[in-house]
Formats: sequence, C-alpha cells, structure tokens
Amino acid sequence: MAEAALRPPETRAWNLSSLADEASFDRLIETTAAAIADRFTLKIHQNLVARRMAYIAWIDKLSVDNLPAMDYRAFVTVCANLIASVARYRLVSFSAMIRDPGDRIIAAVLQYPNEVTALAAGAALYQLRIGELTGEPAAVGLPAIVVENAAANLARHSEAAARFRELLQLHTPWV
Repeated sequence: MAEAALRPPETRAWNLSSLADEASFDRLIETTAAAIADRFTLKIHQNLVARRMAYIAWIDKLSVDNLPAMDYRAFVTVCANLIASVARYRLVSFSAMIRDPGDRIIAAVLQYPNEVTALAAGAALYQLRIGELTGEPAAVGLPAIVVENAAANLARHSEAAARFRELLQLHTPWV
C-alpha cells in the first residue's frame, strides 16, 4: 500500500476519489482510447471540449445522486454514470490505419467509437475494484457481436449504461 502511494500519480491505478480530479479523468479516457487504438491499429481523434463537458456532466451527476452509503450498488451506479456521461458526448473517434474489412470488432469500434470507449472506461474501473475484491478478473473476452450490441444499445438508449455489467457480461461477486 505504501509503495503504491510513493509511485507517481500517472502510474497509480484509478479509483473513484482520484477520478474526481479532471486530470485523472482525462488520463483514464486517454488511456482507454489509446488501448483501443493500439489493439486495432487505429488513429485517435479527441475532442477536448467534449471531454471537459463529459467530466462536468459526470461530476454533476455524482453530486445529484443521493447515495446514502458507498456500497456495491452505489459503486455500480457511479460506474454507470461514468459510462453514460462519456457516451453522451463525442469525445473520441478513430480512423483505421490498417483494416481487415471482415473484422467485425474493428467495424463496431469505428461505428461506435465513443460508446466503445465509454464502456471500456467504465468496465475498466469496475474490473479494478472486482479484481481487488476477488483476485480474479471480472471480464471474459467478448465476441464482436456482443461488443457491437452493447455499443449500439448505449448509442440508442443512454439508460443502457445502468446495465453495463449485463451488456459486457461482467462477473459480479454480489448476489
């Protein structure tokens, strides 16, 4: 624990309190977009104004939510609010550097770049906490059709963010 506190802030894992800082929020989004771009050989295009608006919307949503205690339901709500806030604004888009036309996952990322980034950012925060609790990953590799369905669902219905665990087939230690 003390070793983690001595590491530079940019190398520490994200948690809810650190994401209240706009710079940490920005790093989460940038890191998530970079991971997606690296995985599929894409070029990232970021809208800094939209990212700031997403951050403000997320913080506003946190202040409006009257969470009595920080239990697992509140944590899931916070992750869902992060996903909804990021998905609402066009923060990121990608362009293909090299592309296999038959690869459906790349097609989904290119069609729904903001939604995929939002789901990945929220799921990453969720997985960090679940990993701390259980010692096991919360996610499994998803087929392209599941990723496309989750992103399309989020694009059409912002309330789908509340069901991110079901959409991304994330394991939960809570019954």
